[in-house]
Parts: sequence; C-alpha cells; structure tokens
Amino acid sequence: MSEFESILRQLGSFGAYQKRVFILVSMFETPAAWAMLLPIFLNIAPEWKCPEFSDSNATLTNKSSLEKNVALSAKQCSESDTLCPGAVFSEDIQSIVSEWSLVCDRMKIPSTITTIQMCGLLVGALLMGQLADIFGRRKLLYIAYSLLLAFSLGSAFANSWQLFAAFRFFIGGLVGSVMVVNFVLPLEFVTPDWRTFCGCVGFWAVGLMTLAIWGYFITNWRYLIISTSVAGVFMLFTWWFVPESPRWLLSKGRFHEAKAVLKKIAEYNEISLPDLSTLEMESEVRSQPEKRYKNFSYWHLFRTWSMSKNSLIVMYGWFVSSSVYYGLNFNTSNLAGNLHLNVFISGLVEIPALVFVVALNNRFGRRKITLSLMLLAGISCVAVLVISLIDESQIVSIIVVAMIGKSAISGGWAATQVFSAETFPTVIRNIGIGACAMSARIGGIAAPQIVRLSKGSLDVLPFAVFGGLALLCGFLMLCLPETNNQPLQDHIVTVPDPNSKVKVNGVSEEEIHLDGVDS
Repeated sequence: MSEFESILRQLGSFGAYQKRVFILVSMFETPAAWAMLLPIFLNIAPEWKCPEFSDSNATLTNKSSLEKNVALSAKQCSESDTLCPGAVFSEDIQSIVSEWSLVCDRMKIPSTITTIQMCGLLVGALLMGQLADIFGRRKLLYIAYSLLLAFSLGSAFANSWQLFAAFRFFIGGLVGSVMVVNFVLPLEFVTPDWRTFCGCVGFWAVGLMTLAIWGYFITNWRYLIISTSVAGVFMLFTWWFVPESPRWLLSKGRFHEAKAVLKKIAEYNEISLPDLSTLEMESEVRSQPEKRYKNFSYWHLFRTWSMSKNSLIVMYGWFVSSSVYYGLNFNTSNLAGNLHLNVFISGLVEIPALVFVVALNNRFGRRKITLSLMLLAGISCVAVLVISLIDESQIVSIIVVAMIGKSAISGGWAATQVFSAETFPTVIRNIGIGACAMSARIGGIAAPQIVRLSKGSLDVLPFAVFGGLALLCGFLMLCLPETNNQPLQDHIVTVPDPNSKVKVNGVSEEEIHLDGVDS
C-alpha cells in the first residue's frame, strides 16, 4: 500500500503519536517477559537431603555433615528412580521443587512443566495469528493480556503440580498471543525506515533484568507470581491511548474508521490531514460485494513456490532464535556464579545487540545483519563447548562467551522478526507472524529438553546443539529477498488473468494483480 506509506510520511514517519503508540504497546513486553521466564526461579532446586540416603554417622546439626547428606542424596537420586517423599529442603528458597518434592524420580517434572508452557505458546501463536487478521489487533491484544494476568495470578494458588502445569499451559498460550500482536501493531504505524527500530527496540530485556531483581528479593514462588501479576495490571489502562491499526482497517475496507485514526495522528502531530481520496477509492474497491476482502488462512503462506521458500526459511529462523534464546536463558542456572547476577547480565547483554541492529540494519540490509548475528551466536555457543573441553575451570571465560552468544541471538532474533514482517504481505502478515511464532514455540518446546543434556557428564553439551542450529540459520537467511527500504507489500501478487477485463472505478482487474479480493 504505497499510497498509505506516502500518507504516513506526510503525517510524520515516526511522529509524536506513533512514538506514543510504540512505547505503550512495547511496554506489554515487560510483564510478558516476567510471566514467560518465571520458571528460571520457580524451578530452582534448593539444597535438600533424603533421610533414606543419609549417612547414618552424620548429624544434621553439623554443617559439613549436612552438605555430605545433600551430596549423597543428589548422587543416589541421579543414579536411580528412587522416590523420596520425605525429602528435607533448605528454607532459604521456596520453589515448586520444594513445594511438591520434585526430586529423585520426579526431577524431570519442572522441565516438563516448562515444556508444557511452551506448548501453550505454540497454540496461542497459532490461534492469534489468524484471529488478529480477522478481528483486528487492538481488541485481541487487550483481551489476551487480561486473561494472561488472570491465569498468572490463579497459578499462584495451585495446590498440585498437575494443576500448576495446566495453568502454565494457558499462560504460555496467552504470552504467545500477546507477543504476536505486540510485534505487528507498531510496525503498521510507521514507514520502512522506522521498521527496524520498532521491530527491535522493546522492553523484553527490561523484563528479564527486573525479573532477576524480583527473584532476589522474593524467594517464595507463590509471592513471586502474585507480585509480578499484580504489577502488570497498570498496562490495562493504556486501552484508551492505543488505536486500531489504520493499515488493517483499510485492508478490510473500513475507510471511515481508518480516517478517524489518521485524523487523530495528524492532530497529535500538529500536521494537516493529507488528501485521502486515493485511499478512499481503494477502500471502496474492497468494500464492494464482488470484491469483498477475503479471510485468509495459513495455506496462503505457501501459495507459490517463492512464498513457500520464504515462509519456511523465516519460520526456521524463528525456531532457531527461540530454541537458542530460551535454551540459553533456562541454561543460566547451570552456569557457575550467582544465578540472579547471571540472569540480570543475560538481560543486559541484549541491549548492545539491539542497538547494533537498529544502527546498521538499514545501512547494510536485513540479510547481512541477520547472517552476522546468527554466525556470532553459533560460533560463541561452539566456543563454550571448546573452552570447557580444554579447561572446564575457565568459569569466567565460559560465562563471558555464553553471554556473547546470548547477546548475538537476541539481536539475531530481532533482525529476523523485522525481516519476517517485511516478507509477508499485509493481508497475511499477522498470519505469517503467527506461523513464525508457532515455529518459535516448537523451538521453545525443544529448548528445555536440550538443556536437560547438561544433566549428564558434560554441562555445556547444549551449547553444541544451539551453535549448530544458529550457524545453519545464518546461511539460510541469504536465500531470502532483501526487503530493506522497500514498501510493505499489501497483497499476495499473482499472475493476472489475461481474459479479465472487469473494471472497478476505472481500474481493470488485470491491472490490480491482487489475490486479496474475491472475484
């Protein structure tokens, strides 16, 4: 919709109104990050001992004896499937592990719950991608977020790990729903030169860093969930300041509603409203019964060979980004050093990568930037494995290189998201992002299981898997068409019917070349 992009330029490519929308919508990422990454602290295994495995000569009043009991219990449990219902946990931290004694034969349950949460993410992304293209961005964003707060708060009162797992499934689905719309909505208010900024800059890293602070001061898992849930309620009051996407409204032939939004933008930016007659004519074309806009589905992502190739590559990019990103986050507890400090640093290192993408993505193009970051992430992950094999005592070096990989994959995911949004036409953009998000959730489902490889003899083995995935992804991105400084495509372009001579408002269907209307 080049005419719409021209209107946006006249209204201010990234004026005060667009900045307000961008900031308010991006702020949803912080409470979403809290809900998503809470398992980092919920799944902590406090020091514990099993009386069944305790040394008969040891006494619990002696600290060294207690440590001996703890080590003996962990060793015996790791070598068997023995049940230890009488496990005694340290009272310093109350997690779901100590709440439901998830040790010995139950030690796989915490990672299984995280995997269930990731399954919810997949379902949420799948449904929201379709629904937001049919019913609009704004309404569904707030519905999904409201339900997220409700389910998150409810999970704090679960009386069994099975019920808690069910809550985490719905929480995952709602986080996925919020993030799909949260990403697309700001992009549809800005021109191409601001897409990278809006697609990369956000408050997710802020959510991860502040989660470390939450976890440091609140050591009871129930109180931690309640606190983060209640703190997110303030976002509901932004409803009156976030409009529906005018681009989506126009794509549905709802010109008058889109005009009202554009008028608000002009007034807020103190700019005269441009001539909208061309947009009105296009809207009339789509509103006519014989040209009414289609409801699209996921199969349209694979309508042609070129679209199939592009869709599969960007979906794989999201799969890799998610599996590596969440894998490195959930693997943080396996790194040496203070957990809260490591989590805080892992959020902090995301910021330089995002600045890198914002600064250079428009200058060098999407393919080169995405390639460079994916290669850096892959090489860093492999380097962790190599350093550990050479000298596993190099703790500082391992953490530094792991954080470089975390930073790179964060930037790579941001660049991939921008690349993906520009690859899909407007009529299926939310569906496309939903499909990508679905692929990302499959990666998220795999991540906790890949991290479980660290429970064996080599704690850094997951880094080898993550490194290989990222390296392959980088090279595949070279197969996508460059979208830098190109207008967003609004329709699925197909080969026109040479026999079609039907004219609408003086424009022949042969000239329209669109697969966005019913004929």
